[in-house]
Amino acid sequence: MKRYIVMVSFLLVILHANAQQLSCKFTIQGKIVEAGSGNPITDAMIYLEGYSKGTHSNETGQFALTEVCAGSYVLVCQHLNHELYKERIVVSQSDIHKRIVLNCHSDSLHQVTVKGARIHWEDVVVMNKMQGEDLFRQQGVSLGQALEKINGVYSLSTGANIRKPVLRGLHSNRILMLNNEIRQEGQQWGNEHAPEIDPFIAQNIEVVKGAQTIRYGSDVIGGVILVNPKPLWETNGIGGELQLSGFSNGRGGAVSAKTEGDHLSKVPIFWRLQGTLKRNGNVQTPSYFLKNTGLKEMNYSIAVGYKLKSMQVSYFHSYFNTHIGIFSGSHIGNLTDLYKAFEAKEPLDSSGFTYEIGLPYQHIIHQLHKVQMSEPVPTLGQFKMTYGFQQNIRREYDNTLQSKQPDGTYKPALHFKLLTHFFDAHLESLKKKSLEGCVGMNGYFQTNEYFGNYFIPNYKKATGGIYVTGKWHKRKMSAEAGVRYDVNQFQIWKWENNVLINPTHLYHGVAANFAARYQMSYITLHASTGTSWRAPFVNELYSYGVHHSAASFEIGDRTLKPERNFHNELTLDIHYKHKLDAELTVYYNYIHDYIIQQPVLPATLTIRGAFPTFQFTQANAAFSGIEFSSTMPIYKAYHMHVKGNLLQAKNLEARTYLSLIPPARAELELNGPLYSKEKTKIEWALTGSYTAMKQHIAPGTDYVMPPHDYFLLSVDVLAVLPIKQQLIQINVGANNLLNTRYRDYMDRNRYFADEMGRTIFLKFSIPFQFTQKK
Repeated sequence: MKRYIVMVSFLLVILHANAQQLSCKFTIQGKIVEAGSGNPITDAMIYLEGYSKGTHSNETGQFALTEVCAGSYVLVCQHLNHELYKERIVVSQSDIHKRIVLNCHSDSLHQVTVKGARIHWEDVVVMNKMQGEDLFRQQGVSLGQALEKINGVYSLSTGANIRKPVLRGLHSNRILMLNNEIRQEGQQWGNEHAPEIDPFIAQNIEVVKGAQTIRYGSDVIGGVILVNPKPLWETNGIGGELQLSGFSNGRGGAVSAKTEGDHLSKVPIFWRLQGTLKRNGNVQTPSYFLKNTGLKEMNYSIAVGYKLKSMQVSYFHSYFNTHIGIFSGSHIGNLTDLYKAFEAKEPLDSSGFTYEIGLPYQHIIHQLHKVQMSEPVPTLGQFKMTYGFQQNIRREYDNTLQSKQPDGTYKPALHFKLLTHFFDAHLESLKKKSLEGCVGMNGYFQTNEYFGNYFIPNYKKATGGIYVTGKWHKRKMSAEAGVRYDVNQFQIWKWENNVLINPTHLYHGVAANFAARYQMSYITLHASTGTSWRAPFVNELYSYGVHHSAASFEIGDRTLKPERNFHNELTLDIHYKHKLDAELTVYYNYIHDYIIQQPVLPATLTIRGAFPTFQFTQANAAFSGIEFSSTMPIYKAYHMHVKGNLLQAKNLEARTYLSLIPPARAELELNGPLYSKEKTKIEWALTGSYTAMKQHIAPGTDYVMPPHDYFLLSVDVLAVLPIKQQLIQINVGANNLLNTRYRDYMDRNRYFADEMGRTIFLKFSIPFQFTQKK
């Protein structure tokens, strides 16, 4: 190991020496245009962050920065009527040509369409992004719930506090989540295992739906969710932010604080500290409280970075600790009471309000460590290496006093310990003429142990893959393609009939994708196609028993084969003279040997109670859908936002519709200003959403038929106030304003109880600055 470190250090020294020998005679030039119209932007300021190099664009949008030294820089472009633009570039042995596209400023129509997250105008791959005021409006809720504001994203929930994202009907191991560029690895196979990520760490959250990118793995069938903190290198002096949230339903709230700096001394060290506390008690439906639905959460993160000329080295650590009550009414003692609970209008087990969390509950601790180094390689591009380590400890406690130990504590019914080592190394090439690309490799090794009752076996898993991607751009046309090869192997240890067995499963395969973008005057057309695959996970193969926090009995099938996905998508993006912004996406996703978690009737009676039963099976399936969103002015500064989606998923062999697929949903939002003067603004928003009843579910294929359709109304007011040179944000409003009684088809607790009633919220974002760069 020491020998390897010395060799890597020696290589970095040589690279630095070569970089310093390059002359400072390079030029960064290009053109600055407006998104949508493509018109040139005059008098835009463009410069290299932290350096004296700067200029302005001329009447045709052209600019040129001359006499630039070799190295890594942040290119910044500013204009009064447009959003700030930043991009990291590497200057090597040739000049750089850039085409910079600026989005309109936040008081224009284009930025208002961030409602539900705008796609990136210049990206070949369609990607939704939530940031700024839209992200602030979602503070204090779980990551899964926050993502529901993006069109086509639902959440699979188990009560009010456990939500995991669903992208076009796919979730769990078919969705990849990246936490600060690290593949998030927890026990995500469970329907009630929400992602262990604190949304307060994010500066923005990006969502790629479908198998449009293979850089992160061949198992990305449903999509990728990227939780991106603010880059350390953008720190300006010493400052931070305090965020406060309060909610009437559950009488809870959250407080999160962040402080960061970049000049503790003359050494170029950047740092950030962040922490979050959350607490709420039993939540309330319009008619009754839900017993044992409280939550306690404590999280923190630390980031440190060192920058020496063009080389950057950083360390990131996050700690996530949550204690979640499981609705008591979902754990039933016998079959008779279970079927009574299915038919009852109110839970058999009720209570009033309390902050106490009793049995059953789950307690999860997730720790993540990340070390990253990036360095420009002359004539080639930017080289980046990343190593991550994660420890995930999950304990689930059932609703029985039999687990009580002599010291008064309880023994968990399920106890898992997952350790994951992740690595990634890739080289992003310099853009030459109209081409740029990336070649890399990544993978992970993990071990999982269980203690107590059996549900899934102990296992070791190792994966590795290599990939190549390329991009091409010329005027109105862009294209991107990639290919990837992966190997996936895991070995289990399991007692059967008093004999220890340890079979090994080995899977491998190729994934590939292609995407293209064509831009016309007011219309941009995105098209993509690709194939990927996913190996069956250990729970799908070997699970057997009661999954307590899911309140279900689950049965695996060890004969399952890998899934093979074929994805096609077409998106039409319209921007017409600040009068109309619209997106229309149609997609078709065929999955060969799709693994289904099928309800099995009747329910299973165990010594710990009666539980709905689900068994894993396999069939060819097709997912097809449409997503639409638009924004248009209705009067002066008042706007209307419309979005909706429809998805159908079929078992092609049985010729039936799949269960647990999101129903159709439509949303209408009206917003406008209440007050605006200089830096002060106050605006309102009124939102109505309609969720249809899930159709085509045959009687007898589920324990309870899908709930009826419902309409929800919400209202909020956002204020931005300048106080002592800081912009304070305040958001007040109410969700489920009409206190509608309803049940959500995507909530496992719909078998037993209604959803939350009216919730009034109040949120603050208070930035502070102690020192600032000159």
